[in-house]
Amino acid sequence: MLRQARAEQTRAALIDAAAEQFARHGYTGATLARISQSAGVTSGALTFHFLTKEDLALAVVEAGASAVRSALHEVQQLTTPGLTAVSRLTQSLAAFLNQDVRAHAAMRLAYECPGSQPTWEEAWRPTLLHALDLARAGGTTDAELADIELLVGYLLAGAEARLRSGHPVRAVEHELGQLWQRAAAGFSGRPDCEPDPREPDPREHDRMPAPPLAHGESREGTERNDG
Repeated sequence: MLRQARAEQTRAALIDAAAEQFARHGYTGATLARISQSAGVTSGALTFHFLTKEDLALAVVEAGASAVRSALHEVQQLTTPGLTAVSRLTQSLAAFLNQDVRAHAAMRLAYECPGSQPTWEEAWRPTLLHALDLARAGGTTDAELADIELLVGYLLAGAEARLRSGHPVRAVEHELGQLWQRAAAGFSGRPDCEPDPREPDPREHDRMPAPPLAHGESREGTERNDG
C-alpha cells in the first residue's frame, strides 16, 4: 500500500512537472530530462510511468481536461435561459487557463499535436452545448447559435494568446466580458446576457457624464449641431 501511494505521488509529480514544461516550451521544446529533473525523480522512474514523451503528453492533456470539467461545474449548473451561461463559460475558462498549468498545457498540446491528442474542445464542449441550449431557450435562433459557437472558439484562442503574452488574468477576464457584451448585442437572447458583477470596468472612473441639456433641447439636436 505504501509503495502504491509513493508511485501515485511520483506519477502526479511527473504530470505537474511535464505540464509546466509543455506550457512553457511546447511539445518540441520540453525534454524528458528536464521534466524528470523538475519532478525530482530519476530518468528511470519517469520511463517506468511513461515510456515516451507522447505518453506523458497524453496524461497531461487528460489531467488538464479533467481539471477543466471540474472548474466549469458551476456553469453546468446554470438554468436561466439566455446568453449568460455562454459568457460565464468564456470568462471562467480564460481564468482557469491562467490558474491551472495542466489546463494551459493541455490547450497548447492540443494545438501543437493535432490528431495525436484529444482535442481541447472535448474538455469544455459539453458545457458549451448546455449553454447553447439555454441560449436557444432564451430565443436565440439556430443560425445565431452556430455563430456563437464559432465566436466562443475565437474568444478562447485569443484569451489563451493574451495570457501567454503576459496579460493579467483579471484584465483578460474583463476584456472577454466586454467583447462578449458587444458581440451579444446582435443576438436574440441578448436581454438575458448580463455583465459579470465580479469584474467592474477599470475604465469606469474615466467616463464623464454627458452635459445637461438646455430647456427644450434634445440630445439628437445637440449632436447634429456639434458639427
